[in-house]
Amino acid sequence: MRKMFTLLVTSAFTASVLLTSCSSNNGDGGNNGTSTTGNEGTASELKTGITLKLTRPGFNDVHPASKDLWMWKKYEEMSGVKVNWEEIPGASVTERKNIIMASSDLPDAFYQLGFSQGEIAKYGQQGIFVPLDDLIDKYAPNIKQLFEEHPEIKQAVTAPDGKVYSLPYVDTSKAFASLRIYINKNWLNKVGLEQPQTIDEFYTALKAFKEQDANGNGKADETGWYMPAGSLSWTLERQLLGSFGMGNGGLKAAESWIYLDDQGEVQTVFNDPKYKEVWLYLKKLYTEGLLHPQTFTGVEYAQWVADGAKDLVGAYSWVGPNYLGDKVQDNFVGINALEGPNGDRIMNWLDNPARGISSFEITKANKYPAETIRWIDYFYGEEGSKFGTLGLEGETFNMVDGKPQYIDAIKNYEGGMQLGAFQYVDNVYGGYYPYVEPSEELRMGVKGTTVAEEINTDISELDKFAPAEIWPNFAPTEEESMEIDPIMTDIGKYIDEMRVKFITGKADIEAEWDNYVKTLDKMGAKRYLDIKRAQYDRFKGGK
Repeated sequence: MRKMFTLLVTSAFTASVLLTSCSSNNGDGGNNGTSTTGNEGTASELKTGITLKLTRPGFNDVHPASKDLWMWKKYEEMSGVKVNWEEIPGASVTERKNIIMASSDLPDAFYQLGFSQGEIAKYGQQGIFVPLDDLIDKYAPNIKQLFEEHPEIKQAVTAPDGKVYSLPYVDTSKAFASLRIYINKNWLNKVGLEQPQTIDEFYTALKAFKEQDANGNGKADETGWYMPAGSLSWTLERQLLGSFGMGNGGLKAAESWIYLDDQGEVQTVFNDPKYKEVWLYLKKLYTEGLLHPQTFTGVEYAQWVADGAKDLVGAYSWVGPNYLGDKVQDNFVGINALEGPNGDRIMNWLDNPARGISSFEITKANKYPAETIRWIDYFYGEEGSKFGTLGLEGETFNMVDGKPQYIDAIKNYEGGMQLGAFQYVDNVYGGYYPYVEPSEELRMGVKGTTVAEEINTDISELDKFAPAEIWPNFAPTEEESMEIDPIMTDIGKYIDEMRVKFITGKADIEAEWDNYVKTLDKMGAKRYLDIKRAQYDRFKGGK
């Protein structure tokens, strides 16, 4: 369970998106598994029977090695391209990646390895990563169409020099690219409260849960907001930025600690007086026992799920309610955004459609870049997207009453249907794979459910409370990365330290806030802001 939790977290919260579906797959085996629509004149230039070496992270503790996975063996038959996979255990990815990049022994391409934007720009300018623009134009009709229909996705993967060196993981669904607070509706009914709409009402609900025996077992064992250890800063805290006027750029902006103020000027979150108010609110929750007492010290995922099954959890944050377990998911209803003290109500934990920008890079060692881009382009089209999540009709799924259903070996898998599918196909956990997630309708079809049922919230609010702009990560130059990385390493550690001290009361936030801000300035906060403003100007100029 712990290993699967790690996989889900590295999937950038798309794990609870769950399963996709599809209509009948046409195979397309006579077309090497890909479409050449609009490129008939270039198809004859492409070779089959070639072998590529690809390096990727391995999940071999939870599914077969890539060389043995049904999906990749089948795609070799379809495409005429053989892949020799080098799979790196998750804990060794960074170390192994650094060794590879420092050597001359490059693979033909990197698959899902997760280079930073700064690394992409650097290795692109050094000629290690191949520019993909012309290759996409000639040999990748699906990616070309994606960029034309969604220019914001192309913009997200375009380096400061104007070139594309890396392909993205794409999800255009607001429902599954967003996080919300899930609150126990049974407990709300027990204490006589409606679903909270404001931060004050949320506090009132958590307080009632604690004081009024919300689970009805006669014990004072209820916990208000409760998640596995370490999750506060990247879940509830970031959600609250949208309630305190700092959430108007979406998730990537929150991750970068920036927002746009009322004058249209980029500001940093971590030293803003409004961020102090967020911490004061969280301190209030913690001091009154409305956050789990081990929020900062450690609760394992398995323990959290076990407590959920015992009806001890009042609220938590995730994409869907099933994260706490199928047995209790129907007990929870989603709150997309809470209104703050000044009327701010933005669902800022909402990701850009280019959820990952480093899913696939072709290196200078590759002798077949055209064949390689065409090989991966398949997964950016509707057919390839469905193939990567369902497989092929008659082999891994069947159509029943117009809807796809996995074969029994998958449906009845001991670890559940999603993990069962993972024994055959790769793209069922999000995971920054180089592809486009299927439509909401298709991915719900295999489960026999709807988006509203899956996330159990008012889906009309997804548009109503979405930020006006959902920024990607702004692409840094190599020089900017060299400055930003050490600055934010120090600042990040300091924020983590002071968050715990201020919220738990070990440090007086009122008395020490000014010193906290001065310390951030000494660490380079002002320089970081200057760089982010320059990147934002480039971003706006590139629209």
